[in-house]
Amino acid sequence: MKDKLFAYLKSAVSEADGKGSLTRLGAAGGVLSAIVWVSYVVFKTHALPDLTGASLWLGASFSGYGMNKITSMGNKPLDK
Repeated sequence: MKDKLFAYLKSAVSEADGKGSLTRLGAAGGVLSAIVWVSYVVFKTHALPDLTGASLWLGASFSGYGMNKITSMGNKPLDK
């Protein structure tokens, strides 16, 4: 079970060719940090905070991944 979990996590942060992806890892880190931050605020205040900051944080986290995907799309030949 543990081997399957690690294989899944490795594939989740890798590109289709098996190479590691720093942008995917950064996006996953941004999501985890946003979850931890919102959970901390909810447990401390017992109220859901304004999620504007978390939304901006997630957008910034995924901007690197999005730019990576856009540039990789430009490098592929068009199918006819």
